[in-house]
Amino acid sequence: MAQVKIPFDEKEAVRYFGAQKDDREAARLVDEAFIALRNEVQPRAVKRRLSCRVTPPCDGGMGRVELEGGTVFESSQLANHLLGCLEVILFGATLGSRFDIGIRRLSLQRIAYGAAAQAVGAALIESYCDKLEEEWKGELSAEFTYRSRFSPGYGDWPLTDQEKIFRLLELPKKIGLTLTAGGLMAPIKSVTAVIGINHGLQNETRKEPDARHSSCNACMALNCPFRKEEP
Repeated sequence: MAQVKIPFDEKEAVRYFGAQKDDREAARLVDEAFIALRNEVQPRAVKRRLSCRVTPPCDGGMGRVELEGGTVFESSQLANHLLGCLEVILFGATLGSRFDIGIRRLSLQRIAYGAAAQAVGAALIESYCDKLEEEWKGELSAEFTYRSRFSPGYGDWPLTDQEKIFRLLELPKKIGLTLTAGGLMAPIKSVTAVIGINHGLQNETRKEPDARHSSCNACMALNCPFRKEEP
């Protein structure tokens, strides 16, 4: 299997580390952690394209997204995000189990290295998802418009809905991604998400997000320390 190259954003890693962007010591720790872990990355992903029906929230009722086959996600913010979409791409992505082992190894050396390793992993999995999104977006015909990824746990979309995504994508079988009884993914540096696809502008009822749109914009955790700043 050809090695997938994932861009590494040091500034994002420093942000996940919880430091100021001009913190040189944090940048040094993050860089050292990246150097130690870069050969442990074994990225894998699986996706599935499905038709959907979106029902926006109305009269105090919860919005919902129903996929072909009958799976339903109840979330007003997800429904608003996908409003006008007739299809979605469900996907799961992971950096692999070797990266988890690398994080534990660095954590044993020094607590700060463990925190830096976690930050590097967070930045890399997000960068990998960005890369996948761009590839899949490029596969769409010009008449399609596209919505950025939205994951269980964002806004009012219950984290427990990850179980439905795991079933639909057969993630344990296809990429070795499992879900614990507590709802945590293993390997830990992994993502599940949905991407919206709209068939042309005639069904577009909302402004398409800027290319720099992040899931932070859709999340109600306004005081989250990892929330991205508006451009």
